[in-house]
Amino acid sequence: MATYNVTQMRRIVLRKWDASTSTWDVQTIEPDSLGQDTIGSINIAPRKRTRNSAVGTTETPISGTLSAFAGSITFMLDTWEVLGKAINRWNAATYDGAVSANGNITDADQNACNEDYYSVIMQGICDDGSTTDIELTRCIPSVDDAIEIGTGETPTVTLNLNPIIYNATLHTGDGYPAYSYRMGDNSLVEKQRLNASTGAYVAVGGSE
Repeated sequence: MATYNVTQMRRIVLRKWDASTSTWDVQTIEPDSLGQDTIGSINIAPRKRTRNSAVGTTETPISGTLSAFAGSITFMLDTWEVLGKAINRWNAATYDGAVSANGNITDADQNACNEDYYSVIMQGICDDGSTTDIELTRCIPSVDDAIEIGTGETPTVTLNLNPIIYNATLHTGDGYPAYSYRMGDNSLVEKQRLNASTGAYVAVGGSE
């Protein structure tokens, strides 16, 4: 496998498992915030074994191993809301007349060294199920890019997802799926769709 660039998405859902309530804490980036310039990049590549023979050098993938496992989302930063939601730090404004873009990002009541992870799901734009979904099951999002404001151009920011490879010893029972990534259907026995409000997958026909 190689790098996949996703240029059209229905929405991006970041869900964090709350073990105390057995529910997902959900942040969504909706189409109005994504825009046409949002790109999701996924790089999944296996480690390869090099072999020398009389006919030359060959490389074969080593089953169950990864040499590259990375993901990021690059979007236009029209307001701070998009970035705040992506890192689960957005405080929405509640004053009369406030819209979704009004609010702020602060470090109040937040641990800057928090290493809680999120399941990041990119939904396909024309899919009524989960056939075109891409999920990285355990990510610790971070923003490393410099953001330039006042240049006359809309700032572009890259959110590095920093996905974690699934480890059965460490991750069994943590509430997240027992794999590192998924491309395609959430269930192989029924057609399902992600409920963006609850963060759970439901059979098609249920509430989205």
